[in-house]
Amino acid sequence: MLHNVRDNYIISVKDHVSRFEEKSFRKLASNDFKSWPSPREETWRLSRLGVLSRKEITPIKPNFKKQISSESKFKGSKIIRFVDGALREDLSSKLPLGSSLNILGEEDSLICFHKFKDSNLKNHPSTNVSFSCTPSIVKLTIEKDVKIRDLFEIIYEGGDNNLSVHPALYIELKDNSSITIIERFNHLSSLIMPLQLVELKKNASMNSLKIFNDNQQSYNLSANCTFLSEKSNYNSFSLIKGGLFTRSETHAYLKGENCKLNLNGVYLSSKNQHHDLTTAIYHDVPNCTSKQIVRGVLGGKATGVFQGKVRVAPDAQKTDGQQMSRAILLSENAIANAKPELEIYADDVICAHGATVGEIDDEQLFYLKSRGISEKNSKQILITAFLRDIINESVENSIQNFVFEEAELALSEIISKEI
Repeated sequence: MLHNVRDNYIISVKDHVSRFEEKSFRKLASNDFKSWPSPREETWRLSRLGVLSRKEITPIKPNFKKQISSESKFKGSKIIRFVDGALREDLSSKLPLGSSLNILGEEDSLICFHKFKDSNLKNHPSTNVSFSCTPSIVKLTIEKDVKIRDLFEIIYEGGDNNLSVHPALYIELKDNSSITIIERFNHLSSLIMPLQLVELKKNASMNSLKIFNDNQQSYNLSANCTFLSEKSNYNSFSLIKGGLFTRSETHAYLKGENCKLNLNGVYLSSKNQHHDLTTAIYHDVPNCTSKQIVRGVLGGKATGVFQGKVRVAPDAQKTDGQQMSRAILLSENAIANAKPELEIYADDVICAHGATVGEIDDEQLFYLKSRGISEKNSKQILITAFLRDIINESVENSIQNFVFEEAELALSEIISKEI
């Protein structure tokens, strides 16, 4: 009986794509969705999907008349809005010159599909399911030599109980272009499977901020595939605070010399939430730099996961790859797991990793309390400092306060339940 229940969603995905031709990217993707990842698979051992696989869920049919609730957080930003996984051009902004937003046809969608299938995300459930069920693949293009000064705000929302949502976004920055993008995930669905492909051409630069704040009963399985060319720069920061189960997985391929990559993040987890930041960075050429800094704060019976892999190819000399994960436990029932990994096949490299898990420093806490500060406020001060430096380092100045305020909302809730 359990096997049949686990197959329900697989069957519903097959039914969803039944009207498409056999050679369509949707049909090809659905053919590869044969099962959910097993806990025996090493990359899913710490983030098990047994409960999800037994849920009665079907892919959503977007409602293009649905009203929206999420407002812009930034005055003058250019908004791109997805509702029920579908692009809503009627609710989006007119984009500045040098940028364009297009829905891909079958041929270009197949190209995007094969880029994922040629990566190590080929067996990720979101790769197979979201390519099968997405309303369309949307491509955001920044033209050559265009420096976008406007802030782009991408808002994902909609969904409903027992439904899955599948936004798919392809971002291409051509030579010498740059942009800052904020993505906010505010879904109400049982299952969200965002799919994103990023390609940075020569000397392109992208600042990316992702805030995961979905409904407290939702599962979000995000898959991101990024390719960096010569002298390109990708600076990404993720703040995970919502959802019952949120996993943000990014695979980045450094394909051109002298490119730089930052994949930093914070997870703030309470009650029985499970938050997972998984990354894999592939240094394929010499003279590239990557850094991963992850910090977590956990209370209640929450669990947190950081899995970070750095692979250095034999020819990728002069690589600098750094990983560091730190987590603070505010409850004796909370658990933080860290699994940094280095796979190095070159000799002339600088690579290091580290991980720590612990409670708030007793001496620091005692010092603050001895100055008349309450225990709750003392913990707030210490954890605020713990988060402030990574936010300052990872996020550009103009949006640091916004990120910190978003983090403080979740942090206050965690601390209030532990005092």
